[in-house]
Amino acid sequence: MRTRHRALSALAMASLVALLLAACSAGDEENPTEAATQEAPPSQDPADATPQERVEAYLDSFDAAAAHGWPDTSYNAEYLSPELAKKPDADDAKNKDSGVTFEGKRGLSQWTTVKEADTSTVVEFCQDTSKQRVIQGGKDVGETEAADVGKFALTRSSPTEAWYISEMEFYPEGTTCADHFAQPED
Repeated sequence: MRTRHRALSALAMASLVALLLAACSAGDEENPTEAATQEAPPSQDPADATPQERVEAYLDSFDAAAAHGWPDTSYNAEYLSPELAKKPDADDAKNKDSGVTFEGKRGLSQWTTVKEADTSTVVEFCQDTSKQRVIQGGKDVGETEAADVGKFALTRSSPTEAWYISEMEFYPEGTTCADHFAQPED
């Protein structure tokens, strides 16, 4: 819990510094006050993000780290519960040591909320990794895992806190998005 607060405090401080720097350098030579009074777009507070946005941000952060050889895995603590973050940290360290990277874009669609409460929720989604490739030693060694249907549980301390992924599960191979998300016939 303390790590989350430190991470959120650091994020808030970084946002404030960036905003101040942008305000100081935003003026132009012809009309410095006009440009300086334009407001920068607000950065999204993690507490305002939906469960879907938090999962998407986590997977985007994973893909960015994977593309660069996992130089920084702090994103695990930013998006995952402390209990869950331990395993991905260890997996990322193994991947870093092996020199594995991922290339390509992950597709996410068909978001469905399975269970929902003020401080817990479960979402399912379709994941398309067909455009992602595993690279090792500069050579393409194949596709990333082909888990098609994801099911993530998220929790938070209170309705005003950020969501953290507390469980990540992918349905067994062979479970297709088309079958899983098919609408029952009337």
